[in-house]
Amino acid sequence: MAKFSKVGLIAKSGDLSVSKTLNEVLLLMQKSGMQVLLDSSTRGLLGGPVTVDMETIGRECDLAIVIGGDGTLLNAARELVNYNVPLVGVNRGRLGFLVDVSPEDKLHELTEIINGEYIEEHRLMLSTSLIRHDESIHQSLAFNDMVMRTKDVLQIITFEISINGSFVLGQRADGIIVATPSGSTAYSLSSGGPIVNPNLNALVLQPICPHTLSSRSLVVTAESIVRVMVTEKKPVHAQMVCDGQVYIDLQNDDIIEVRKHDRSIRILHPANYDYHHILREKLNWG
Repeated sequence: MAKFSKVGLIAKSGDLSVSKTLNEVLLLMQKSGMQVLLDSSTRGLLGGPVTVDMETIGRECDLAIVIGGDGTLLNAARELVNYNVPLVGVNRGRLGFLVDVSPEDKLHELTEIINGEYIEEHRLMLSTSLIRHDESIHQSLAFNDMVMRTKDVLQIITFEISINGSFVLGQRADGIIVATPSGSTAYSLSSGGPIVNPNLNALVLQPICPHTLSSRSLVVTAESIVRVMVTEKKPVHAQMVCDGQVYIDLQNDDIIEVRKHDRSIRILHPANYDYHHILREKLNWG
């Protein structure tokens, strides 16, 4: 008997390659006696069934199944974290650090999960705020990271970092990444940052191509309030980017404030989930 009663299905929008798996998941949920809501992202992938918005899934469902890649799950996490709905990722992408249910073997792992056989993790998320002239003008959540980076041009940015109101350093670099432990295996890893176990209550500050040989990654408690201030004197061409999906242009003297969101996202894994196995497989370790 299914542990859940009402499930929302979310897919990589407009990607016909997920249609077959989406249909298989839908049939499995219906066979298990579960009521199904289809997110608007599934529109056009299953013919013409009625779809709902993400807010409705958050309010009404006790499980959300995400079919696609990590990017699809990142978007769903930002939309659903405040509703406390657990997420399950079915991998139809490439790397798949977060979407770890295989669509092979007739979705056997997914069947086990909806029957209550799973490992549940609570992953921390970031709350970011763009402050301009002492006023917060934009807020966004992030599952993986907040990136302050150059935009469209090859230009080094001068910026300052403070933690809990204490000045840490001034730096010239292509930018800075503030990553969650989940995001430590994303852009931060590509920039030379450490791999941080997702269960640690920590944040990673990782510079992007710093113009100094002494610059290093910095790992701080997730209770820290991190501020990045753009101190470039000439007109700046830079952006604040959350999860590689939310883009906000920056101006000189803008401040980006990053802190742990007050709610974590619930991720359900197959019962045989092993984080270190995922690392070996995705990073091609021996």
